[in-house]
Amino acid sequence: MSDRVMWFNGACVPWEDARVHVWDESALRGANVFEGITAFWNAREQRHEMLAGDAHLDRLFQSARVADIPVPMTRAEVFGALAEVAAQLGGSDVYLRPTFYAKQGRSALAPNSEGGTYIGGFPFRPTAPPKVRAAVSGHRRFGGPIGPHAKTGGSYLDFRVFERERVEQGVEHVFFLNERGHVAEADGAAILLVRDGRVTTPSVDSGILDSITKRIVLDLARGLGHQVEERPVEQDELYTARVVLAGTLLGLRTVDTVDGRAADDTGAADTVAALNDGYSRLCRGEGPLAAAYLSPLR
Repeated sequence: MSDRVMWFNGACVPWEDARVHVWDESALRGANVFEGITAFWNAREQRHEMLAGDAHLDRLFQSARVADIPVPMTRAEVFGALAEVAAQLGGSDVYLRPTFYAKQGRSALAPNSEGGTYIGGFPFRPTAPPKVRAAVSGHRRFGGPIGPHAKTGGSYLDFRVFERERVEQGVEHVFFLNERGHVAEADGAAILLVRDGRVTTPSVDSGILDSITKRIVLDLARGLGHQVEERPVEQDELYTARVVLAGTLLGLRTVDTVDGRAADDTGAADTVAALNDGYSRLCRGEGPLAAAYLSPLR
């Protein structure tokens, strides 16, 4: 059994056979929207359970509306296709990436407008490096070509610049500032700052995607009795708090240094440990938020 599964416009196909034409709108203009979803294997029930699956599909369809991508499937059909991909990877946690893309037509109103769907899936086995170093990028993040409220392929083109910078600086992550010089997000993850029992994160008016994983962590923090703030965050604050990254592929990851500076602990270690434990337990169907965030995939 292959470790990589691809569902392409109606059926699972060999990974290498899922292709779009170079003149399709997706290739010409990056006209696609996508989501990353984790589904955890419940051995007792012999099924996968998606983390925030409904929220991810809500955003997928919303992104398609914002980006004017024609949607060729209903919500129920997408769920069915996700289940088909996950079923081929039974017994393991999986990462699923559903994508809507434009094949033809410069808008969904064009007479020849046509859209397609593909869903990639593979086992989800996150590992953290022994030390997590981050650097603040010299470039600015502007929220993507049509704003931060749609998760589009084109919005991530500047990640190529950031990845080059990450490799050149020899760090594990790069942090982006927005055009106003406020903290925006990291490469593929939201940024949270923990200090004195308070959890702070950049607000959505900072030009960032409203991270679903971040929302889960903020709910965990509230449940633990911590104060939560969403507001513009200054760059200097990255050096005086414990920084935690939150993302679908990362889960939660604590940063050791930012621009070579170790964060002041300021009593954050216990809070970070509790958030990590709460998130791990949630993914396994434990804790008060499990019923709200986990849903069977079958």
